[in-house]
Amino acid sequence: MPLTGGHELLRAAERGRFAVPGFNVSNLEMLQGVLQAAEARRAAVFVQFNPSNLQHVGGLEVAATLVRTLAARVAVPVALHLDHGPTVALVRQALQAGFTSLMFDGSTYPMERNRRETMEAYAVAQEHRLALEAELGHVGGREPGVVTSEGVLTEPEAAALFVEQTRVDSLAVSVGTAHGLAGTVDVALVRELRAATQGLPLVLHGGSGVSPRDLRLAVEAGIRKVNISSEIHAAFAHALQAGAGTDPRPALRAGREAVAQVAADRIDRLGAAGSA
Repeated sequence: MPLTGGHELLRAAERGRFAVPGFNVSNLEMLQGVLQAAEARRAAVFVQFNPSNLQHVGGLEVAATLVRTLAARVAVPVALHLDHGPTVALVRQALQAGFTSLMFDGSTYPMERNRRETMEAYAVAQEHRLALEAELGHVGGREPGVVTSEGVLTEPEAAALFVEQTRVDSLAVSVGTAHGLAGTVDVALVRELRAATQGLPLVLHGGSGVSPRDLRLAVEAGIRKVNISSEIHAAFAHALQAGAGTDPRPALRAGREAVAQVAADRIDRLGAAGSA
């Protein structure tokens, strides 16, 4: 089906009280694996590219063409999401390339700059009525293409003011997880942030490696989107390492299947299976 907007996926997650997975991919086979899992589990998904993934795949236009073409072949909603956009200019370029969901990440900037540039990014997104995600606090750890520093938990009072001023459609919050295969969730803080932002959809970055119990409790507390990157990249890499010979295609197919297996499991854990 045609690409779906981020608004639609977040509203469906809110109605169904589940979280939509946001899978960061960096090549064709990973994209195929994610879409295979989404269709098999009848789940809507965000397909995401951060700046490093975009560089690897060949840029915004290539990423948009790949996802648009393959999404048209599946019967579940797929949103194409810019992840961790570091500049308003990149947010605009992604919109022009055909992305249907956007993130501006000013979480490493001073608060006033984050607020000001998030408002600018929101105005860009509104030109085509696209959903804009922002980040407050800072999710640390390591992920290629994402500017990170030490983690800083999101403060409920600051979140309330930030959301009121910027009018963003979803907020990535720092509640104990980290980019990469690590992290636990401060569920009580998720509940406080959800209340402070008056029920705004909250986004959990660093979703790889989080225990099933923590994921379930986070979703119950108000997380409506969970980003998953390291887990599917690791599954793909391990499958490639197991391949041998002069023909790479069997290893690439194995990588695609490994991604599909992990993605299907994460879809189930987030309560998103059967939602499409």
